[in-house]
Amino acid sequence: MNRVFKILVVLLIALPACSGVDSITKKRWSNTENTITIVDMTAKDFRLMDAGSKVQGAIEEQLHYTGYVLAGKNARYHLKYKVMEFEEGNRMARIATLGMVDSAKGTMRIKVALYDQDEMVGAWEVDSWVAGGITGGSEQDLFNTAAKEIAEHLRGDF
Repeated sequence: MNRVFKILVVLLIALPACSGVDSITKKRWSNTENTITIVDMTAKDFRLMDAGSKVQGAIEEQLHYTGYVLAGKNARYHLKYKVMEFEEGNRMARIATLGMVDSAKGTMRIKVALYDQDEMVGAWEVDSWVAGGITGGSEQDLFNTAAKEIAEHLRGDF
């Protein structure tokens, strides 16, 4: 019994260690039908550049809900956007006034264009804002709502 137990333990330790995988891939085709790249064309203004990078992150998260796959330079579609205006507003003022004061409001305006190879197939402008409420809304809400609208355009919901 003791000898059988030792043999089983040795086999359980040795057998899993003897596994592996090898692969050879020969490929002459590429599936670029639903691939997309995101291109930030925002100006050199630091505030706008920062907003542009946050918009890109929000768009990348929203791509999961579209039929597009994020790809590199060889993508079929190119989504180009430019943050035209960005004002983060004052969250504490939004909380204090429950969003009644326009000066506390956070706003952002983005121009977006979708290209199929080198041909523009769609263009739109996205206005996003956060006005207040009990929590005052966060700056990230600006980016998330804009990205959701861009994703809806990509899906063809508009």
